Amino acid sequence: ISLSIPSKSTVGLMGPTGCGKTTTIDIILGLLESQKGTLEVDGKVITKKNIRSWQSLIGYVPQNIYFSDDTVAANIAFGVDSKDITQNSLEKAAKIACVHDFIINELPRQYQTTIGERGVRLSGGQCQRIGIARALYHNPQLLILDEATSALDYETEKAIIDAINNLSKKITIILIAHRLNTLKICDKIFVLDKGELKNQGTFEELIVNNKYVV
Repeated sequence: ISLSIPSKSTVGLMGPTGCGKTTTIDIILGLLESQKGTLEVDGKVITKKNIRSWQSLIGYVPQNIYFSDDTVAANIAFGVDSKDITQNSLEKAAKIACVHDFIINELPRQYQTTIGERGVRLSGGQCQRIGIARALYHNPQLLILDEATSALDYETEKAIIDAINNLSKKITIILIAHRLNTLKICDKIFVLDKGELKNQGTFEELIVNNKYVV
């Protein structure tokens, strides 16, 4: 696979299970080292020496999000000492992730509500939205969403995609999905299959082929 992602663009990765989407993302995240070739950012090769500084620029939302038995605030600002968490940053991230109103109106202690181990007191959709807020809390330059809206109903998914769209042109965004329709907002979509890049283009260009599930 050889692909180029322009800075501050929104791109999609799509393809069936086992096509190589997650492996490609793991290489971009620096979790896997490619056996051949290189990962380059602005022409600079990412190595073991600079991988930490690269990873510090990334916000990542996996399919399965880990939650600690702690407050909503601590789970959004994950890894930040409680005395260093800022309310403005919490609310800004939560609003983009469409979860602020839920936290304020439906949780007994709002951002200080304890959500239970693995987020047992929240629905799957609420967990995913808090996971997205977590990824946004640190103002990433690259945001990666790995099937991050798969557990959401249509209206919530649309609200979050619209919110992500509002971020476009400010940061670089990579969306991973099985379905083409989820990737409508992308500037370019890369289609993977069996570990190879099979096609690329805009939503309109790919839909013309009638080969991809909307």
